[in-house]
Amino acid sequence: MSQESDSVSEIIARIDRLPVRPYPRSWLVILGVGYFFAFYDILTLSFALVSPMVKQLALTQALISGAVSATLFGYIIGAYAVSTTSDYLGRRLGLIANLMIFSIGSLLSALATNASVLIASRFLTGMGIGSEISIINTYMAEITPAPLRGRLTQWAYVSGALGFALTPFIALVLIPVSPIGWRYMFAIGALGALASVFLRIVLPESPRWLSVKGRVLEAENVVSLMEEYTKAKLGSLPPVPPPLTITALKRFPTRELFNAKYGLRLLVLTLFWFFDYMLAYGVLGFAPYMLVDAGFVFTSAVWYIALGSVGYIIGAVSMSYIADSWERKFLIASATTIAIIGTLLYAGAVAYHSAVMLTLGAFLGAFATAFAVPAYTYTAENFPTRARASGFALADGVGHLGGAVVPFVFLALFDPLKPMTAVRTFLVFALFEVIATLIILTGPRSTKLRLEELSA
Repeated sequence: MSQESDSVSEIIARIDRLPVRPYPRSWLVILGVGYFFAFYDILTLSFALVSPMVKQLALTQALISGAVSATLFGYIIGAYAVSTTSDYLGRRLGLIANLMIFSIGSLLSALATNASVLIASRFLTGMGIGSEISIINTYMAEITPAPLRGRLTQWAYVSGALGFALTPFIALVLIPVSPIGWRYMFAIGALGALASVFLRIVLPESPRWLSVKGRVLEAENVVSLMEEYTKAKLGSLPPVPPPLTITALKRFPTRELFNAKYGLRLLVLTLFWFFDYMLAYGVLGFAPYMLVDAGFVFTSAVWYIALGSVGYIIGAVSMSYIADSWERKFLIASATTIAIIGTLLYAGAVAYHSAVMLTLGAFLGAFATAFAVPAYTYTAENFPTRARASGFALADGVGHLGGAVVPFVFLALFDPLKPMTAVRTFLVFALFEVIATLIILTGPRSTKLRLEELSA
């Protein structure tokens, strides 16, 4: 190993010796604000689909499914394009670019005058959301010490949980009182994301990315700042662990992933996300639509879902305390099991027209969504730094094909003239999550392992 390689390896090892959060809490907030508006937008579309927007833009059931699928296809393409760029040009640039794309897409959604404009704007918004989730998790994995990786990533997500939790209440205020309330909802997301761009300028580049690019002095400067911040809290630092080999990017990032080791991980994670997103987007995208069709009035259905949405906050905060205490894949499986139970309660709510079952199902579904954030951490940490963003984008992005397919599964299962078909639709969605749970359990262990150990 050359002297320069020794220096790079030692710089990275110095991150993993830090026993407490080595950066200001404001970094988590800045990243979390992006999460907030990404998840806010995902729910905004589902509520807009039961608003006057449908009549105003002359949306048929097929066009509604097209708008949902356009968001997801945009997610796939945006996640891969921006994330691959970030493997070349840096995480910080990606964090800024994805919010710009998202903001433009949301603004165009607010201004849509017909179905074509809406579908095109949803595609652009999806590009921003996909790259946002990919690069946030990549960045968090690379700046956080191994023993704290799950917990701190979870705390960054808490703001995203707030986005999920608050959106139903915002919908209750805006949509029933104005025929263009749906436009205001999209505009809020656009303006919020744009404002967040300026916050991210203060974030430093990932020292791990700088290291694999050979920018040793810049990496040293970032790590030194992290050490100084930690030393101010503790007074002294523990010894540096043995340096591990750092491999630089030598070819197109995606090619780094197609081998016996990373290829199998990519397959497992892609299949997991595929079936998980079939449930997630099936419920998030179509639950309000099916519930209203089954006899719940809009305000009642949204109110029950809003009451249940406090589960996002409880789930996010609960996981933040245990995210590094148990093997990651088992934590994910526990979350998906809770999601299955919540979906079965949705089916029961339709079958028995039960507000109690609906509220409890919404709560468990929300809790499970926030409780499952270790799946993001797990996806990022399973790939090497030189291609981490690309690996995350491929697994999570291609996995979103499940979400893109589910509107057509919904069309095949649900008959608006027979509202009770919502029961079988929810049951099939639950089955998808059973498959996702079985798949994730085949993945490797990762909790508290250094990233370079996982990618060795």
